[in-house]
Amino acid sequence: MNTDNIESVQQLLVKLAHIASQIEARSADAMRRIEATTGAMHQGVERLDGGVERFTQQATQAISHGSQAAVAQGAHQALERFNQELEQSTGRAKWAADALGEQRRSLALAQRGLIWKGLIALTIGSLLAASGSAFVAWQSMREIRKAEFGTSILRATRSGALSVCGEERALCVKVGPRPRRAAGRGEYLLVEE
Repeated sequence: MNTDNIESVQQLLVKLAHIASQIEARSADAMRRIEATTGAMHQGVERLDGGVERFTQQATQAISHGSQAAVAQGAHQALERFNQELEQSTGRAKWAADALGEQRRSLALAQRGLIWKGLIALTIGSLLAASGSAFVAWQSMREIRKAEFGTSILRATRSGALSVCGEERALCVKVGPRPRRAAGRGEYLLVEE
């Protein structure tokens, strides 16, 4: 992996982090709006329930004080129907408020999932970028060692310490009158330059 690829992966990771933060901000804003709407719906339902009861009580009292039983009975039936319709509307409003609350919970779960997925993607991208950098460094060190070895061989050949000798034209090394052994187990002799 070269430096351009690492930089492009890092830029991609920065963009992914920015997108994740934008998603989180928009999701939080949507959640606030849903919560505000849900609260307003619950307040409206409570006010509607209270208003229905007061209206029913006041209307019943007014009719009961009246002198005509037929008018009272007709008003009572009308109020009963009105009360039923109001209760149905109240039930629908409660259902809508509960549905909004459930949607808010679903959005919160989806938001958490997106955040975790974004973090996992960022972590994997970072690990890939780091391992790519380590591989490039290892390859560079390997190339440097090869170049140093080649330079040492060239220098030994120029100085005459490494040459081709005899009728066999075999590779030979000048080790000097008192050869010195190389570190380790001593199976190599040091070249005299």
